[in-house]
Amino acid sequence: MKRKHACSTAISLLALLLLAACGNTPAGGGDSGGKAGTNAGQPAKASAWAEKAGLNKTEKPEELYAKAKEEGKVVIYSQSSRISDVKDSFEAKYPGVKVEAYNISSVDMLEKLVREHGAGVYNADVVFAKDVGGSFTMELLKKGIVHSYKPSDITDKMTEPYKTQVEGLVPYLEARGIFYNTDAYPAPPISNWWDLTTPEWKGRVMISDPLKSADTMDLLLAFVQNADDMKQAYKEKFGKDIELGDSPNAGYEFIRRLAKNDPVLSNSGGDVVKAIGKPGQSKPPVGLTVTTKLREGQSQGLKLGVSYDIKPKVSHVEQALLFVGDQSAHPNAAKLLIRWMAGEADGKAAGLNPFNIPGAWPTRSDVRPGEQLPLGKLNVWKYDPAFNYENAVKVRDFWLKQQ
Repeated sequence: MKRKHACSTAISLLALLLLAACGNTPAGGGDSGGKAGTNAGQPAKASAWAEKAGLNKTEKPEELYAKAKEEGKVVIYSQSSRISDVKDSFEAKYPGVKVEAYNISSVDMLEKLVREHGAGVYNADVVFAKDVGGSFTMELLKKGIVHSYKPSDITDKMTEPYKTQVEGLVPYLEARGIFYNTDAYPAPPISNWWDLTTPEWKGRVMISDPLKSADTMDLLLAFVQNADDMKQAYKEKFGKDIELGDSPNAGYEFIRRLAKNDPVLSNSGGDVVKAIGKPGQSKPPVGLTVTTKLREGQSQGLKLGVSYDIKPKVSHVEQALLFVGDQSAHPNAAKLLIRWMAGEADGKAAGLNPFNIPGAWPTRSDVRPGEQLPLGKLNVWKYDPAFNYENAVKVRDFWLKQQ
């Protein structure tokens, strides 16, 4: 494999994933209860603190604002830099409640929350993250390091599975798409994931290093979980049944063939779109990154398109999760900020606007998406935190064997 602007030694995602498993279960917190995944899709047992903080209630924003002004501020750990826009609109709407925002990657946030909680430090009021191999759902939520807050006047307007089947509030989702250069390719050059394993694309596929990118690792896990779909897509592409060799299933075999086709490993999605979208290229690469990079790249004058018509699926969904941090010092301000970021009861709150952009899809049925492709026509696999949590080590080790 080739690495573009990458460190010589990859950072192990596994070590960060396992940090949560080493954390102490807080007094009164939920118990993971044996085998990982057995409680997936069910609400974590509420702690005494969460009940006292009213995380099981649906309160009007006016009530919360009155209490939030007494608290004075709210601290949020955010996986998105767009939290600065949320800060501005929230403080304008709710004077007297300051937002203290920290932009931290979900992987670093996972480590930070586990270490802080183990030391008895409860700094984060709101946690805004992606699931990192299921660790936020299967460990932090189950152990009570973060708590779910899903007011019914907002979740009632969400589509399934986000209304009742996901632990944590999901205001919007993204996907991991195949990007291409629109100058070089008037139409998407990739229509099947197996295209990326062919000689035509040898050394011309860019991805964020899965040992550094939890989102890329989650995508590899989606291929493994949905191996039957990958098997059928292989037959559609090559006209014959797949031969697995030593691979456990067609998802693993796809990973093996992709790795052997010399993908270019990058440090970030920004690097991926810059290399792909540079104008004037005669034979540019294609690459995988989050779909919201489309708007960012176009604002930089890059020539970018995303392939949404891919066999067997575009990819899996990437869920943006909102939680309340355990023992939050400002619980009412936390609830008010989460409601703001979810669009409030009427769907019109400006806190959702920075995330309702091309390449992202609000989970609410009453909010018009900024993306032209409707959510109902986005052909993706569901995100399965229990599967990812239980299989991340296996897929990581399999990837390492291919290098």
